Amino acid sequence: MRLSREQKEEFYRAIYEIIFSIPRVKIYEIARILKIDRNVASHRLHEAFNKVYISKPQIRKRAYANMKEYSYFLRCKNPAELFSEYLHDENIIYHAVMTGFANLWVISKEEIDFDCDVIAGGLRSDYHIPLVPNHSWETAAQIMRKKIQNFNLKDYEPERIIQNHWNETTEWDEEDEKLFKEFNYDLRRPITPIQKKHLISWRKVDTWLQKLPKFCTVFTLYYPKTISVHDPYLFVFETDYEDFLIDLFSELPASSWFFKVSDKLCLYAHVKREYARIVETQSDIRELHIPTLVTELIRKGVLKNEEHSIVECYWNRDP
Repeated sequence: MRLSREQKEEFYRAIYEIIFSIPRVKIYEIARILKIDRNVASHRLHEAFNKVYISKPQIRKRAYANMKEYSYFLRCKNPAELFSEYLHDENIIYHAVMTGFANLWVISKEEIDFDCDVIAGGLRSDYHIPLVPNHSWETAAQIMRKKIQNFNLKDYEPERIIQNHWNETTEWDEEDEKLFKEFNYDLRRPITPIQKKHLISWRKVDTWLQKLPKFCTVFTLYYPKTISVHDPYLFVFETDYEDFLIDLFSELPASSWFFKVSDKLCLYAHVKREYARIVETQSDIRELHIPTLVTELIRKGVLKNEEHSIVECYWNRDP
């Protein structure tokens, strides 16, 4: 029987939840959990990856002293020229041209002196990437408004959701680094070819995978209706209530990255276009959920300041 798009999307969502919890789950296990044929499970999984409803499971280093990364938000005269120049800098592992409060975002393995205005920069904390709730943008907006209305600043107790380990080191040798580079953007890659390529023992790989959550953030990303209907935004917040903001924006129904740079809370979110910037002639301004939520947070004293940029293009350093 031919499935509708909605029925397929239900499968993609279910697969996302499984892989988020068990990144290297076997196809036969997905089939068993979803009560479908193994070949069908394999086909749905590859559809979900290829159409980018979900990403392949990925890993990012935690913020240990021997695994530091630096993040910078810059205002440059010619960001496109610098973007091309930084392609050849071995220390830079990610950079993006943006439109908004900053026009260049750089993540580096080393500190860098820029000939630009550094709006914010410094050591990056751990990432926090929560499981995406299974609800609509409309429902998310309603939940978020209610949370803001009910939030009492006096009752706030920090949870320290985001961590850093800048005063600690963790075991990390050359083989660990090789494995990280191989699995960075796809934790489901077959082990044997990687093992043979780098002459790493099976025991080492198995131990590395078991310890992985200690020294890396492990995550899978989810985009309802595919990534193509979402715009990537970087929000930078000044607040004394970061854990409330993390809880609040974790209601967004597409994957969000939370991290800190200096004393600022950063949110990298893929937002459905009409909920961030599109105004139709018949629309009420209150339908623009993200800007109005931010305005309410500032009015209530949760936010001291908010700035954002939209990512126009980006580059990752591949293994």
